[in-house]
Amino acid sequence: MRLQRIAYEAALAAVRYSASKSADYDDESGSWVVIKDFPLPPGYNYTHTDVLILLPPNYPQTPPDWFYVDDNLRLANGSKPSHVFYGQTSHDPNRAHAQADAPPQMKGWTGCCLHIRSWKPAANPTEGHSLLSVCELIRGALARWRG
Repeated sequence: MRLQRIAYEAALAAVRYSASKSADYDDESGSWVVIKDFPLPPGYNYTHTDVLILLPPNYPQTPPDWFYVDDNLRLANGSKPSHVFYGQTSHDPNRAHAQADAPPQMKGWTGCCLHIRSWKPAANPTEGHSLLSVCELIRGALARWRG
């Protein structure tokens, strides 16, 4: 059931948040979703980026708290956006903001913190919090981080 829900939510998120209407997900353990071609607001060095969302083992009961973007994403002026932790996606638990369960294929991604304060999933993902909610928070964060 969990994998079916993640597949459904990834498809919904792709339709709403992907310029190419494309997403991938971990169909074995449901540990990640990638929304391809996520549109960026003006003010970045790219117009789109792929967004990787790591899902906790008990998702959807527990929300994700990190998302990842291309390690080369910068503001148009070349500076780094706030809340983006470049080079901090290692397995080193002593490193600030390290993602302890980040998969080894994290090379090329950089972590962004996502502080979800309220999370109420429902049986129907369109009626409660879901990947759609997470993507909307990411959209808002990327707009705020432009400065």
